[in-house]
Amino acid sequence: MKFSALTGALKASPDAIAVCLFDDELKSPKLAGLDRRTSNLIIHLLASARFEGKHKDTFVHHGENGQSPFLILQGLGSRAGFSWHRLRLAAGSVSRAAKACGVKSLAVFSTAAYDDDLDAVPTARALVDGIILGNWSFDHYKPRKSRSTDTLLTVSLYFNSQSRKNAAEKIIPAAQILAESQLLAREYGTHPANVVTTDYLKSEAKKLTRFGIKVTVLEREQLKRLGMNLILAVGQASTMPPRVIIMDYHPRGAKKSLALVGKGLVFDSGGLNIKVTMMEEMKSDMCGAASVLAAMHGIARLKPRQRVLGVIGTCENAISGNAYRPSDIYTAYNGKTVEIGNTDAEGRLVLADTLAYIADKYKPDMMVDIATLTGAAKVALGHHADAVFSNDERVKQKVLQAAERSFERLWPMPLYDEYLDEMKGDTAMLKNSAGHRWGGASLAAAFLKEFVGKTPWAHLDIAPTSFPAYPTSLSPKMTASGNSTKTLIELAMQI
Repeated sequence: MKFSALTGALKASPDAIAVCLFDDELKSPKLAGLDRRTSNLIIHLLASARFEGKHKDTFVHHGENGQSPFLILQGLGSRAGFSWHRLRLAAGSVSRAAKACGVKSLAVFSTAAYDDDLDAVPTARALVDGIILGNWSFDHYKPRKSRSTDTLLTVSLYFNSQSRKNAAEKIIPAAQILAESQLLAREYGTHPANVVTTDYLKSEAKKLTRFGIKVTVLEREQLKRLGMNLILAVGQASTMPPRVIIMDYHPRGAKKSLALVGKGLVFDSGGLNIKVTMMEEMKSDMCGAASVLAAMHGIARLKPRQRVLGVIGTCENAISGNAYRPSDIYTAYNGKTVEIGNTDAEGRLVLADTLAYIADKYKPDMMVDIATLTGAAKVALGHHADAVFSNDERVKQKVLQAAERSFERLWPMPLYDEYLDEMKGDTAMLKNSAGHRWGGASLAAAFLKEFVGKTPWAHLDIAPTSFPAYPTSLSPKMTASGNSTKTLIELAMQI
């Protein structure tokens, strides 16, 4: 998909024209740039009350005998309720409508792009992001003839002045890379677990070497020698080998370093504490790893000035006669002993060893882990925001700012000392489960904090939004969302 920023009258003759309007401008819409015939048609459609301009209101006029472009009218809702997220949703609806019509070229005229009170840069980013995300679908395993075709090849975004057009033009390439990186995370997270194995993740990581990124893989024997017994315990029942995969982007002259650490449970049965519901969704338990891997692809293209380590701790939590058990005790990489209270609290074990190793060996200036860690985070926040915890206020603010620039929602959660008190073991230094439901997301974060040492660190619990149950114009249901991928890239660009 190729984007361009334009100003003035409509250029060429696109297959479809999209006009995005607030609900208070239906009687006198601003249609600068459109020809008289199209403008009159829009005025006629608005007068017929077939389109009301409400948020999520989409109307498609199919042209006349195929001789004129499709016309897509998209509501932005009220000005008082406007947000960049709403603009993304509107762009996603436009993209889906264009895809359904099978068009190859699209021109977008949005009131937001013509409003001098709205910054042109986030306007362009929101439009690009929404159009790319809205155009995505996952049908790799359906009959070829029934697969959707991504026919949308060119998109022209119109602005009201040369200066706004120039500002948009500068940001579009980066906005496109960010959105495409999120799509890659979606692909990784939506493929089934018999495809996305620990071997698959290793193979995908190795592809980054063509960008000059060094890839190191710690295999089972190396994990044993290093004393990474927590990840080994979780993965010991599976025929898939557990691994820690390290992708090292290290540009010349880099003075700071950021480590991004993703949980990569390619499938989580729960272990001996077997899951009793929704196990079919547990291919999504590697969505943290998917975001890190996809972010490293985006970072390779955007080339930040600082060093970035992309790290994945990956294994399968399976069931066999060799499975780890409740009451087992293991010694982590950093020497802390952990009593197993519940084998379905496995993600924190995998992350614990991985975080401790990276903090010790690489000593990053900042470390951020990302994981589908707790159902408790979803109970707290629903499907519309992810949780962030941190041991450093400066790091937390950097992460929140990166999320805001990415149009992704993170909500800061508490990490009081008292949470750690509940994670202290009876027969070991720590336990991996408190044995109750209360404050589960904070308890898990408190456990992880014990493995980062003095490294400034943040933990993103993306269980709430990683695999949405409800569709939006930006994401189909029951597919990975790829959320927080853009936040990781933004963080790497700003550190």
